[in-house]
Amino acid sequence: MGSEHPLIRTRLSVMMFLEFGLWAAWYVSIGGYMNSTLGFSGAEISSVYATTALGAIFAPLLVGFIADRYFATEKVLSVLHLVGGLCLLLASTQTKFFPFWALLMLNGLCFMPTLALVNSIAFRNIDDPDKFSWIAVWGTVGWIVAVSLVGSVLGGAEQKNFFFLAGGGAIAMALYSLSLPHTPPKGAAAGGDVLGLSALRLLGRPSFLVFALCAFLISIPLSFYFVWMVPFLMETDRPAPTTLTSISQYSEIVVMFLMPWFIARIGLKKVLVIGMAAWAARYLLFSLSFFPLIILGLLLHGFCYVFVFVAAFIYVNRVAPRELSASAQSFLAFLMWGVGMFVGTKLAGYVGDTYKSADLHQWAPIWLCPAFLAAVVCVLFILAGRDVKSEDEPPEEAASAESPAGEPEENG
Repeated sequence: MGSEHPLIRTRLSVMMFLEFGLWAAWYVSIGGYMNSTLGFSGAEISSVYATTALGAIFAPLLVGFIADRYFATEKVLSVLHLVGGLCLLLASTQTKFFPFWALLMLNGLCFMPTLALVNSIAFRNIDDPDKFSWIAVWGTVGWIVAVSLVGSVLGGAEQKNFFFLAGGGAIAMALYSLSLPHTPPKGAAAGGDVLGLSALRLLGRPSFLVFALCAFLISIPLSFYFVWMVPFLMETDRPAPTTLTSISQYSEIVVMFLMPWFIARIGLKKVLVIGMAAWAARYLLFSLSFFPLIILGLLLHGFCYVFVFVAAFIYVNRVAPRELSASAQSFLAFLMWGVGMFVGTKLAGYVGDTYKSADLHQWAPIWLCPAFLAAVVCVLFILAGRDVKSEDEPPEEAASAESPAGEPEENG
């Protein structure tokens, strides 16, 4: 299944570093740039942020299908990053909303599918999928480096220089993608629909249906963090709000390295449960508006992000047939980064506006809302979710409870 080349993990780690570094370069800073430099309204700012969710909704299933059946995944990755990088560079020249939004929308359509494609390349070129987190951690390092460069070297969110870092990074990633391990289409001989929706057949398994439902639902409360964290820190007069959030990424690094140990000791289902519970706990801590507890909530981000997002992709890798690998990963990105985040962003905006008086927000109810939602999803997955064991050949069809090891089994 994986390559024995000694440098394979290094090459895949560089891929993750560039992938998430170029994303962080613009994603963290663009809100402040639109607000302070371009003077966009709140509705316009939220529309630009929604481009990533819309990109995740409309693009990944099709791109996953193409990568599965027709073209090598690394070549698809290269083309998408090249187009996205050009869009980011052009966006730096725009000051009017519509052309600015249109370029970011095209970038979103190109970038969001690549999140699933880099996972597909990694999983298909390593021997032990449970150690995927050791590669994914370099995406977190890339995120930290990019945010630090923007804040300390490129003039912060008020200057448009972050577009040059993001666009240049995307073009560098486009070139680097061509050097990645050749990941040919594995399902070229198989039939399928033109949108790659054959991955939906996995929903015929009750265990996968429950998992997919919970993955979608947990992304809704999760969106509150991305929408409201920095405004919350600013309104409550916390020091260096944007820089303060980087505590979250440092905790990610620690948890990434610990994740294989947790999976081996307690199983993938319990890892996902801990991640979902961590989201509820951190929002509860934020609602108290006590600075030490806010720091603790930020430190929980490692468990929140890694034990939900990374664990979810490992779960899909275990249950999806190889010829559906990219489509299944894209379907998960569609659910979590697409529909779930879009619904969550809209809900976060509605709740924020509901609990706003004058220019200030009532933060306790804003944070308690996602805390309650995350807790409900966690309980649902505890009661109805199933664990999956590692295997070399994921099954292609739904199987009975008596199927060989590797099929979903009850994990109480």
